[in-house]
Amino acid sequence: MISLSRRASLLAKHSAHSSYHAATTIAARTPGLMLPGEGDAQEATRMVQEKVAAAYEGAIGASLAWGTFLFASALRGGATPTQFSHALFDVAEAATKPARITVRANARRLSRPGKTR
Repeated sequence: MISLSRRASLLAKHSAHSSYHAATTIAARTPGLMLPGEGDAQEATRMVQEKVAAAYEGAIGASLAWGTFLFASALRGGATPTQFSHALFDVAEAATKPARITVRANARRLSRPGKTR
């Protein structure tokens, strides 16, 4: 099993990468939102739909991760502090993964020359 400190480092790394990708996406979308043109309405709609979808997927993933921990704990007759800590990382990772994937895909798509909106 991966150590708690390693999991904390990975979660921090994922957060840093997501921050970079979010900044790239925001920089690419801002001109279209400030001076809307044809196709920018589609991008704005897509932006909102992706956020809602990622929030739902993250909430479902977090719920499943927490439920898995609770079920396993019930079968074991409890959990150690280390098991509880790993479960919290599982929940955090499941909650943030859909948004992380989406923001990375958007940064790639919008930073390409001749970007496809």
